[in-house]
Amino acid sequence: MDIIKLRELLEAELSSRELVSLDDEFYRELDSLVKALELGVESSNERGDNVEGRLYNAQLRIAGKIIREIIRIRLHKIVDLAIEGKPYGLTNEEKKIFRILSAFINRENIPAESVPAETGEIKEETREEFRKKPIVREAYLIKIDLPKILDENMNEHGPFRAGDLVTLPRSIGEILRERNAADRITIKP
Repeated sequence: MDIIKLRELLEAELSSRELVSLDDEFYRELDSLVKALELGVESSNERGDNVEGRLYNAQLRIAGKIIREIIRIRLHKIVDLAIEGKPYGLTNEEKKIFRILSAFINRENIPAESVPAETGEIKEETREEFRKKPIVREAYLIKIDLPKILDENMNEHGPFRAGDLVTLPRSIGEILRERNAADRITIKP
């Protein structure tokens, strides 16, 4: 597993409505990739090789973003499968999630042993607290035609045409930048 394969998997997940077929070792391979990159950072730092260390750090950041995006997309698809009641294309770890979601959707009792132990306290925000957070907006030059986009508060933005100069929440703008669909613009008075 490497970043190129991760990127290819992300593109495949984005372009398909179905789950991309993965082997049951996929999530272990992801863990191994992250551990290898972390060891590379640590080893480079111990040797005092700043350039190599920065490269490993950059790869670690990129891999982390791609992994989170792949997991986010796959989880959305798993929720859809659980609603439809059709488990296919799932890894062993995803089958556990599917069973829990199906039980929740069908209002069945979920056995305690199938639910992972809590790993820490999570402070839940109310919808009002979430909506009150200020949204940082930035200017972006759109490179390609885009349909309407929903932000984290479920507000619609767009549609946009290539060449449009727009202000968007940073969270959306950064995703568009990463996907080479927009450039951030600095406007000076």
